[in-house]
Amino acid sequence: MKRFSTPAPKTAEARSLPDKRRTTAIEWVCVIAVFALTFALRWPFLAESYWIDELHTAWCVADGWGDVAPRAKMGNQQPLYFWALWIWQQIPWPEPFASYPVEVLARLTSLWCVSLSAALITWGSLRYHGSLLAATIAGLFFAFDRNAAFFGTELRPYAAVILGSTAAILFAARIWTSASRTRARYWVGLHASVLFAILMHVTSLVTLAPLVIALSVSDLVHAHGNPIEFKRRTIRHVLWLAGWMIVGVLIANHQREIWNHRDAWEAFGRPRSLFALWSIWPWIGWTLIPFAFYLLGSATLPFRTGSKSQSDDVSPATAPPAFRVRPASFAALTLSALMISVISGFFLAKFLGVPIWHRRYLIAGLPLGCISLGAWIAALSLRRHYEILAASIAFTSLFTVFFAQGSIYWTPEWSQPGPNRPWLPRVTSYWVHRGEDWRKALRLIAAETTPKDKENTLQTEHHVWIDGYLIEQPPIVGEVKNVDLANYLTFPAKGPYSLGSEANLHALGSQTPAEGWKNAVLSKSTNNAHSRHWFLTRSLSSTQREELQGWLPDAQQQGRLGNLYLFSTINGRD
Repeated sequence: MKRFSTPAPKTAEARSLPDKRRTTAIEWVCVIAVFALTFALRWPFLAESYWIDELHTAWCVADGWGDVAPRAKMGNQQPLYFWALWIWQQIPWPEPFASYPVEVLARLTSLWCVSLSAALITWGSLRYHGSLLAATIAGLFFAFDRNAAFFGTELRPYAAVILGSTAAILFAARIWTSASRTRARYWVGLHASVLFAILMHVTSLVTLAPLVIALSVSDLVHAHGNPIEFKRRTIRHVLWLAGWMIVGVLIANHQREIWNHRDAWEAFGRPRSLFALWSIWPWIGWTLIPFAFYLLGSATLPFRTGSKSQSDDVSPATAPPAFRVRPASFAALTLSALMISVISGFFLAKFLGVPIWHRRYLIAGLPLGCISLGAWIAALSLRRHYEILAASIAFTSLFTVFFAQGSIYWTPEWSQPGPNRPWLPRVTSYWVHRGEDWRKALRLIAAETTPKDKENTLQTEHHVWIDGYLIEQPPIVGEVKNVDLANYLTFPAKGPYSLGSEANLHALGSQTPAEGWKNAVLSKSTNNAHSRHWFLTRSLSSTQREELQGWLPDAQQQGRLGNLYLFSTINGRD
């Protein structure tokens, strides 16, 4: 006969971890719903034309494996993301996927990254603070975030950075809230996630380094009363530091050439004023509103019947499940890491000549903001009227974030404001906006450059001049003579939007490209009477457009395609 025995009592460590229980069906439904919503909101934007930065990515992976790394380096990028994308491009997709536009299948990589990030934010938050409502709100904030929408549908490494950052934050939560913070697998997961994000884009270090440092210091502080344990943890962190120094040397060696081009980033990589610290992230919706509600709720609302407060004298074994991980302390940790990263990025860009002040370079902070908001809400889960309080925080914060990001804006009911013309909220006409239809522009050129009569020996010679408004363009007027540089600057007309061999591609310098095109047309047309010149630019002002048509009376504007302008001379100059 089977003998039954009384189970041994669980240790405090075992009882202190909310992730020891299984995730319920309703919780999985919420996680999957957040994933599906994030995916569905971004799916309609996958088929849009690539913009200039994405065209660089597409060009990097358009040919052989050996071309990937050199082309990525020319665009000041690290190769790992592009290698992974090249492998993705080699997959023989079956129907109906094979019939999708080329942009859709490529951008799916970014869409999967942000959708998985949203699910991880929801699931991880739930596992670490125990409030399904707060975890779902955190995931929904990420799903509706406009930055997460743009980078989640962009063929660039920043969606992968978001995924790596999300994983790192969840490992950080596991270390911060667990009694078993010394377990090696959590620290390995943390450092591996940070390394992944850095290899996607090195600027992730600015955001994630403060988080790792804070956790390491906290780990040592917790062992302060035990000399043996303190020594053991110190050795472990010294070894981690040594490993990161080796990684830093390897990355620095690869980044040396990119670092030498840093002056070209000055135009957009430096903050203009202290106000940039405020505008970089929606601080009111992410932090101020939930923190204010947290203070108000903690001061005024009593605990629910039978619940205990989250005081330091409550042991993990007796504390209520929702408070075993102390969500308020983790919210403060993530918020502090986010603020330190922003201040560090500002200081580096403003005073030390490191031009990284752009949201794309600090995008690893996006999950920090969403997770901290959910943690502030979870910290109130044992208070009375919690559901009403959480809904109030979510609605107020989400409306504020929408307004800060331009998803909604105020406009008068009529064309001009007046005494009886109320201001009403409006939803933006576009959520993801790139504004550069390179696909249509290059198709227009391709339709004209394709020979219509191959037996005609007087075929028009087509010259396509490209002003991509890139930081790599030399500050000259006219044609770029350096062959390698010109090959790089003409990448928009290669890759998926290639014009083929019938068109002659030329790159223009950044100084007055319209005047440079005029001079080039006059020079080359003298040598060949049967030539047609095209001018594709994304940097022309209205004044320059008027001047251009004054310089070249036979120049005609073929179309405006968002922020792109297409001009051409009359076919043939007999």
